[in-house]
Amino acid sequence: MQPVMELKVNRTQQEAAPFKDLPEYEIWAQFRGGNPKAFGFIYTTYFPILYNYGRQFTSDTDLVKDTIQDLFIYLQEKKAGLGEVSSIKFYLYKAYKNRIIRHLTKNRFAPEQLDYDDDRGFEIAFTEESSGISELLDDELRQKMETAFSQLTKRQKEIIIYYFYEGFSYTEITALMGFAKIEYARILMSRTILKLRKELGESRFILNMLVVTFLVNK
Repeated sequence: MQPVMELKVNRTQQEAAPFKDLPEYEIWAQFRGGNPKAFGFIYTTYFPILYNYGRQFTSDTDLVKDTIQDLFIYLQEKKAGLGEVSSIKFYLYKAYKNRIIRHLTKNRFAPEQLDYDDDRGFEIAFTEESSGISELLDDELRQKMETAFSQLTKRQKEIIIYYFYEGFSYTEITALMGFAKIEYARILMSRTILKLRKELGESRFILNMLVVTFLVNK
């Protein structure tokens, strides 16, 4: 891999403030128009998010960082020719997944990198997030959720994260997971929910609440 070009992004809270309340398509439009502060906001906001995402594909943290840097360098160089974007996170997830999978496929004989199996999805590493609803899950219920999630396939874990935690639509999930039809994403989600209900014995509404709470507090 070529040496990583250092991207210098200096963003104070004051500089970030104008973008926090803007719709994502407007932030993206300003970035495409050459506004360096818009680029800085996107970079500093999504670098850590992409890092956590990239760690699902490989344990090689240098590769994860290098691939993110490469993506942002590409975006900076090609910004004028990029299309409109309504969801920056979805656009970056899709672009990053394509980029890192392409690299891992080219280097398929590096066993330490091949934590990802394209036929089955990838293991979800639930990250801890601060939340005020942690008391809703007692130790017994948390253990039940841990056990239930351990029974899911990698693809089922992947779609649960995309839908409940990331908030992606079925259309976006279809693109991210490479389904030919949106119905396939809906079928996988339905089977995943049924499997969790079998393990937890909860109604669909209660199960949704439990899953969201569990993911937020992991």
